[in-house]
Amino acid sequence: MDPFLRLAVVEANWPERAEDFVGLTLAEQAALFAELLDSDLPEDEPVWEAYWGIRSNLKDAVPEGVADDRIRSLAGVEAFPELSTLYLEDSYVADLRPLSELPLLTKVYLDGPPDVDLTPLLGCPNLKRVHFEQSVTAGAEILRTLAGRGVQVDDLVPYSDGKPFGCANLRLAVLDTLQKVVKLPSTYPFDPYRYDRDNLYRVLAVEITQEQLDTIEALHWLGGGHTTAHLVWEQWDGESDEFHITSLAGIELLRNLRALRVSPLSAIPAEQVAALRARGVSVAEWGVPVVG
Repeated sequence: MDPFLRLAVVEANWPERAEDFVGLTLAEQAALFAELLDSDLPEDEPVWEAYWGIRSNLKDAVPEGVADDRIRSLAGVEAFPELSTLYLEDSYVADLRPLSELPLLTKVYLDGPPDVDLTPLLGCPNLKRVHFEQSVTAGAEILRTLAGRGVQVDDLVPYSDGKPFGCANLRLAVLDTLQKVVKLPSTYPFDPYRYDRDNLYRVLAVEITQEQLDTIEALHWLGGGHTTAHLVWEQWDGESDEFHITSLAGIELLRNLRALRVSPLSAIPAEQVAALRARGVSVAEWGVPVVG
């Protein structure tokens, strides 16, 4: 098995092993690294996922002098038939055939050559999401076939900046308000603790009619706790500014808007707030009650 694929399995399923490397000398780290690659994995514990990327704690276990720690081969992964998520950001895999031996696989994130044969993905009956970092040339038809089966294929998700609104988060707020009348997509995060741009584009792609916009009289947006935000970043709850509304451009499409409650209000240009108030719209921080 590729040594870094092995580390990916250990990283995701026995994260406490990363703590073993803390405080060791380089020589001790190298010895423990070799021991880890040679040791048997617990056979009585199912392996549900494998992760290798920028947040991998075991990256620190890779000995100095190793210039390329990308996973190059999936050979041996069939030893873990319970695998559901294969999240390998740092990879460059040319042979995907081992994937056809993973009947429970639901999410795949890989990189590899543009002419990689994606046919083995068709043999994974439970796939829900596929992300291939490289621009695929030979496998475009396979990706379209998967999408036709209902698989979310990140390579086929079009870029969106939130138009006709000037801020993608304003569109998220509108969609959140309309969630009972529009169909929001299901999303399948690779990492619930990271902002997922492909899932953002997937949510922003939901169509909104003017008739639906005309039903909005009050718009509330704190960011954390909103359905549309959690579709993009599952475990986000207001800790950072990724979901701040920074522009009200396009809000004039909400022709019956009476009240806007948003935090932080200071992130929006003052002249836009003033213009909205001049329309007779009550504008205040999130949590201020709407009267009337």
